[in-house]
Order: sequence, then structure tokens, then C-alpha cells
Amino acid sequence: MSKILHSFTLYEKASELIRTRSKNGEMSDNVSKAIIWFYTEPKWAKEYDEEGFTGKLIQSSHGVVIAPFERKKMLEVIGQLNNQIDELKAESKALKNNRFKFWKKLP
Repeated sequence: MSKILHSFTLYEKASELIRTRSKNGEMSDNVSKAIIWFYTEPKWAKEYDEEGFTGKLIQSSHGVVIAPFERKKMLEVIGQLNNQIDELKAESKALKNNRFKFWKKLP
């Protein structure tokens, strides 16, 4: 891998993390790995709507990193679970809307 010299300033917190968690001579490598990870790995975040957390995971620019070899399987599972959540929400809404109809039928 070729190395190209860059000069930039880190925030104090980022600098402290790199200094305390890197071995001598590995700080630049760790920053490079972090940049590559940030821009290339798939990230997941919680989906929110006007009522709050929907229970779904969506692709995002920040969040939990999924290993590349698990990506396809996880996408399939997330898709299936998101569909189940949608079906259960629709069923719950239908039951809430119809619950008073049963009481009206009683004498």
C-alpha cells in the first residue's frame, strides 16, 4: 500500500483517543483505517418516525458496522423483519380500529 503525506488537525478528543489507544508508529495507520472504515463499510441505524423508534434498522452513514461477509445475509434478515414489523403494525391498527364494533353488537 502506498502512503501519501497529509497534514491536518484533529479535534482534541480525537487526538487523545489516537494517542492513548495506538502503539508507537501506528497512529497514522489507525487514522487511515478509521477513514477507510467510515467511507466504505455498511452502517445501520434505528429508523424513527413521528411516534419514535419503529423497530427497524435502515442503512445510514453512521451506526453499527456489519462485517462484509455477513452483509448479504443480514440484508435479507433485516428485510424480512422489517416486513413482519409492517404487517404487525397494520394488524394492530386494524384491531384498535375495530375493537369498539364488538361492544356495539352486544344487547
